[in-house]
Amino acid sequence: MSCGGCRKYPEFVIRGLAALLLFLVLVPAALADGDPASDTLLVRNVFLPYPTPSSQNGNTLSREVALAYGRGYRLKVAVIASERDLGAVPSLFGHPVEYAKFLGQELQQYYVWPLLIVMPAGFGIYDGGRSTAAEARLIASAPPTGSSADDLTSSAAALIRRLVATGALKSKDILPPYASALSATVSAGKEARLHYAVFDDSGRTRERLAIRDARGKVLKTWSTRLRTTVANKTYSVPWKVPAEVPKKGLKLCLTAYDASGNHAGAASCAPVTVKR
Repeated sequence: MSCGGCRKYPEFVIRGLAALLLFLVLVPAALADGDPASDTLLVRNVFLPYPTPSSQNGNTLSREVALAYGRGYRLKVAVIASERDLGAVPSLFGHPVEYAKFLGQELQQYYVWPLLIVMPAGFGIYDGGRSTAAEARLIASAPPTGSSADDLTSSAAALIRRLVATGALKSKDILPPYASALSATVSAGKEARLHYAVFDDSGRTRERLAIRDARGKVLKTWSTRLRTTVANKTYSVPWKVPAEVPKKGLKLCLTAYDASGNHAGAASCAPVTVKR
């Protein structure tokens, strides 16, 4: 199935608001404590400090993270150059190991893979409480080369190259995708699009969707192929609504899977209202 129905929610207001509300509910603690990196890393893989480094260094770091993903690894990075970058938790400045654990625990409902922190005091890494001994050995041998935003960003990029080259970022995918079917209003006998939100910390998902009636009978199904999905978009499937469709009790049900086969135990379902 193509992704022609994907839209960023600023362009698709109603569905976008629903996806944004889902986003806010998902990690209330991260958004409530004023930690800037926790907000940014929900939808991106790199957090840069303020003032920002040069575009060249920022792009190099983003490229190294993208290359790590291309090799099958997963990694998020936060570059912390001053207390300002920590928002409401400035006391953790100078403590990259402690901050890596703090931030990793904030993100754990959304992301459980290696998380790298770089500060002038050094690097820290956290992987959902799992061993990071392989990463720590490289980190100990290659401290940041300076304290400016550019120094820290370029040091992070260089370290990631070494981590990927040595295979130190190996980690098991344990988190199922987050998926939410969105309510819809359709017209009998007409074409409709049914929307949903889905994302996974691996960056890729496939979905199974179904229209069910009040008794649970399946009226229509869809399956997608494994492909890239992101948190700040909604997705959709087309439905040619039958002319003789039940007016009440319909629902769209969604189950999402990642490449490792992880999935939530129960499907996400939302009501589908039929207009005559």
